[in-house]
Amino acid sequence: MSTISAMIFAGPRIVQTMGEDLPALRWLAQRSRAGIPVRALALQVAITLVFILKPDFKAVLVYAGFVLNLFTFLTVLGVFVLRWRQPALPRPYRAWGYPITPLIFLALSAWTLVFIIKDKPTESLYGLATVASGLLVYFAAQKFGREPLS
Repeated sequence: MSTISAMIFAGPRIVQTMGEDLPALRWLAQRSRAGIPVRALALQVAITLVFILKPDFKAVLVYAGFVLNLFTFLTVLGVFVLRWRQPALPRPYRAWGYPITPLIFLALSAWTLVFIIKDKPTESLYGLATVASGLLVYFAAQKFGREPLS
């Protein structure tokens, strides 16, 4: 229930922000008079219903866990990339134990991802397809929607 709640209440705000950042997805950023991102909420509810109605809910959990683990892996990896590309950038927050603790996290996350890929290849492929489709939407939105949101 908590996952469903997060998908329905927090998820639309993320989708709304994507609509604000990417002009091609601007239709998702529109809010009601009460400030509710109605279109983003409708999209998120539709996605949630697809997950709920899936006959094998365990597969949905594996899929979601794989994708979440992949994104946390990439986020922590981004700490290293950012420090390499922009070493002079002010860093108001420092990663405790850097670089050891992030490296341990990356190693454990990578092990988990490899384990899931080997043990549950179908769910992993669905997760990778979801990420790939998100990348396609992102790059298409970058290419076809150039004007900034005011």
